[in-house]
Amino acid sequence: MVTNAFGTHELQRFDYAQAVAAGQTAVDRFDQDLVDAIDRHGFVLIENAVRLEDCDRLVAEMRPYIDATPHGLHGLGGTRRVGALVARSPASHKMIAHPAILRLANSILGEQRLSGDAVRINGKAGKGEKGFRYPWQLHLTQIIDVGPGAGTEAMPHHLKLHRANGMWVHDFQEVGIDPQVEVMWALSDFTTENGATHVVLGSHREEPRGGTLSHRQPTIQATMAQGSALVWTGWSVHGAGVNTAAERRIGMNINYALAFLAQEENQLLACPPHLARKLPESLQRLIGYRQPAGALNYVAECQAPADSVLKEDFDVLVPGAHGHAMDPEVDGPAFAPADDTNYGRKLEELETRKTEAVAADDLELALHLKRAISVLKRSPRI
Repeated sequence: MVTNAFGTHELQRFDYAQAVAAGQTAVDRFDQDLVDAIDRHGFVLIENAVRLEDCDRLVAEMRPYIDATPHGLHGLGGTRRVGALVARSPASHKMIAHPAILRLANSILGEQRLSGDAVRINGKAGKGEKGFRYPWQLHLTQIIDVGPGAGTEAMPHHLKLHRANGMWVHDFQEVGIDPQVEVMWALSDFTTENGATHVVLGSHREEPRGGTLSHRQPTIQATMAQGSALVWTGWSVHGAGVNTAAERRIGMNINYALAFLAQEENQLLACPPHLARKLPESLQRLIGYRQPAGALNYVAECQAPADSVLKEDFDVLVPGAHGHAMDPEVDGPAFAPADDTNYGRKLEELETRKTEAVAADDLELALHLKRAISVLKRSPRI
């Protein structure tokens, strides 16, 4: 328990494995407890969220990228930060798409269930419900590997206690929404000695929401065992601790945000279409390969990502790659010539160019031509 300018607060802990073992009623209660805890205190800790071997496998998959990354990125001395986890680590998918985390994110972001917040669409305001929710998506994936001495005078942390909601330039303080949910996964134990995250409980209730009073309040450290997850809102003040231990502290920062705001880590570049095609549809949508609302996020000829860039032979530089139906009476000519002679000539030309590109080791051009041949073969001949 801690008493500060925002009242008396505690970092509440709830056991995910225990709730799942007890059945659906316990899971429903668990979900509501998480929302209530964040609403009251700004943070909540989920224990036993995944198995220890899941954490170890994720770290093993990311080890080559961690080892090849310099310390000190983002001004965090003694710390290595590594992203693009969806593409690089299949083991990360279990945590990124963790059902309890996604349900909590939907309550806070999609439904705006926290006190003082509301969904505001077309002149209507209130708590989200079916057909009246904000779209949201994955915002950031990042390994944070903190070495001994990180945060000391010799290796200072320039990113001190902070909130994350200021990145979009627009001032959301008076809007009455929570635009972001942040999660820190413990891939190794987080202890007082190795610099477990410092949190200012109740800081999400400061008025104005982006004020500085929180930065002068006492903090507590969110110590947690491997496989646990600390969750907070973008309005909650937090910061990395100093690692005075001999071992490294390895965490994974996974954030979610409203889908009509720019992502902190551009997921569509971090996991480009040729990799995203192999993901489950639910994960494709979570990282942003979808149209969250209306005309947002379409590709080329007004297509959803699933009907364009996620298709195996789609190429934005190939006319007709969109695959839309063509009406012979009013559309055309299509990419494929109508008469057999010109069709055969075009196909032969593309095949020759592809062979030449392979011989020249220009594999990117060869792949483009391969897609063009595929589109040609399936295009209407009008």
